[in-house]
Amino acid sequence: MADLCGSIIDRRFREQKFRLHRCGLRHPIYLLEEYGSVQHLSLPESTLQQAAASTQVVDGFFVKRTRDLRESATYLTIMTRHLNSLYGNKTLVSCTKEESQDRSPLQPSSDSCTLMTFQEFNEGAVKNKAQTVREVFARQLMQVSGVSGEKAAAILERYNTPASLLAAYSACPDAASRDKLLSTIKCGKLQRNLGPALSRTLSQLYCSPGPLS
Repeated sequence: MADLCGSIIDRRFREQKFRLHRCGLRHPIYLLEEYGSVQHLSLPESTLQQAAASTQVVDGFFVKRTRDLRESATYLTIMTRHLNSLYGNKTLVSCTKEESQDRSPLQPSSDSCTLMTFQEFNEGAVKNKAQTVREVFARQLMQVSGVSGEKAAAILERYNTPASLLAAYSACPDAASRDKLLSTIKCGKLQRNLGPALSRTLSQLYCSPGPLS
């Protein structure tokens, strides 16, 4: 039962990060609220700490830790006041998510700034929106242990659907080539290789005709 709960928590955590990546925010913030003793949680404390560190270092989110509900509310209040002071006297010009990502950040001396509309932000972050094959493929990849949002995005840059990946596997002359197919894909800000171990795992997942051992 604990393993099942841990799997559900991990999946929800990955999906939350995926939606934050997709919504168009330049600097997403992940609010992490403490919940008393960690002894009764379904995941070890070391796993939770590692996930928080990975979210900040690998995914590029700002992780804000709070001690309880009261401190979370205080932080959100302060953040709201900061946004009001930052944008209150500005002329806000709407744009698409793509246009927002291409433009430079707000300049303090500027009288106006360009921001995507709330409707587009909300559509990008909503849970139950109609998903493209690419988005479903990204979610599928991130269910594999070790595949972060950045690694999934790097794979999608080369193979944007399961069909294109399977076609690439089919073109490989042997199993060893299939195992190495994804190993040199560059991931993240440091552009490190995906690596042979994870490449082999994905090869086994997509190329094994029967159940995985």
